[in-house]
Amino acid sequence: MPDNTCPVRWTGRQAVVTLPECIDRSNADQVREQLLLVINRGAVMLIADLTATLSCDYSGADALARACRRAVASGTDLRLVVSADVVRRVLSLSGLDRLISIYPTLQAAAAGAGCREVPGEPAPAATTAMPAPVRAAAAERAPRAEELLDWAVSSIMTVSMSLQAAAGLPRDLASQRITDAVRRLDDVVREIRQHGFAGDGQQI
Repeated sequence: MPDNTCPVRWTGRQAVVTLPECIDRSNADQVREQLLLVINRGAVMLIADLTATLSCDYSGADALARACRRAVASGTDLRLVVSADVVRRVLSLSGLDRLISIYPTLQAAAAGAGCREVPGEPAPAATTAMPAPVRAAAAERAPRAEELLDWAVSSIMTVSMSLQAAAGLPRDLASQRITDAVRRLDDVVREIRQHGFAGDGQQI
């Protein structure tokens, strides 16, 4: 990959990767590989700077999602800096805004201030009234259920954007895109059936 495709600035073990003006199928693989390379080099904090990014399609969102998964596995704090509303919308549709901290400026990202957060909700009265063993089991299941939900939402929104993009493709490419989308939705359904949790804490 050319060094100027996604320039990297290191400060100790913190890195800032500047992403291109447009992220789509033509360069999403390069974006993903550069982010993964920085994570693999041991970055404690990785700031993906999208302040110059004016457009990002489903493939760009998928590249960021893959980097997010690697960052979680490696213990890297991945943060995004986004200024364009259209890019924020793509991240919202893909569910990435629920998985990665998003900041309005590089300064805010470096300081860890100003990220969008979803306020926590108090536990329902019925949960607090549960016997201690039941509360403990429910508390153990909650993170797994939330992680599954985040993954399912992200996958479904990625499929949605992929299908929208398929509308303008030649028939053979559109057919392949639809086949891939159906396969991904099948994976979502299978995972939910196997590991999903209903509202009462019972497996589906």
